[in-house]
Amino acid sequence: MKHISYVFFTALVLASCSPLQKALKVDDTAYKNEVADQLYEKGKYKQAIRLYEQIEAKEGAWRPNLQSMFYKYSKSYYNSRKWEASDKMFQKFNLVYFTSPNREETMFLEAKSAYELSESFTLDQHITYEGINKFEAFISAFPESQYSEEANKNLRELKEKIERKAFESARLYNKIGEYTRDYNAAIVALDNFLLDYPGTVYKTDALYYKFDSAYKLSINSVYSKMEERIKNALSLYDDLITFDPNTKYKEDADRMVERLNKELQQFSTK
Repeated sequence: MKHISYVFFTALVLASCSPLQKALKVDDTAYKNEVADQLYEKGKYKQAIRLYEQIEAKEGAWRPNLQSMFYKYSKSYYNSRKWEASDKMFQKFNLVYFTSPNREETMFLEAKSAYELSESFTLDQHITYEGINKFEAFISAFPESQYSEEANKNLRELKEKIERKAFESARLYNKIGEYTRDYNAAIVALDNFLLDYPGTVYKTDALYYKFDSAYKLSINSVYSKMEERIKNALSLYDDLITFDPNTKYKEDADRMVERLNKELQQFSTK
């Protein structure tokens, strides 16, 4: 038992005398930076951050001679997966040290930090828009960058997330139409979506839900407006099948068209 206590005490003393502990206690900024850099090179980013934080607090400004320190400080946050902190750090680094030889990398990592922060499409997308802007700025500044392939891939993913949110928002009008009976609002919303995203991967889905909304509008219509609305719904079915003849919605759409044609017969016998 005494042996265990002695080993524990010895380990505690050694730990208290470690370069990190010593650097945290001294007032020598150069020494703090030296130890922080050593920790950074060893991949001990969280420990390095503790010292970089002290240097930043003491210096009080992002001076030119501290560029190397702030570069490693920013990357330490990024490598620690502290995306919010790294996003802010790289943003400030790129504003202050805009002539840095590391600018290509730091602009990419700023955009990448925003990418990692981007929420699910069901949530607020302000950071997604920020990420899009940052990737576009990076690609414009460094079109031949070694990071271009990844940047373009991430940019597409963020844009697809915005597109998905826009589609789901438009489709929501179709879903709530069951309660509001306002299927016109669904048709308008889906129309606007198709205008805003003409090359969307959700075009088939949008065309189907637009047809579905028109179908429900016509079936639940007053008699005086039914014929016109049925014909409009049939034209939207044609739009869907013309664009995607083998759509996954074809069986349901064909069943609705059959019902529409039966309803339309009553107007041909007038």
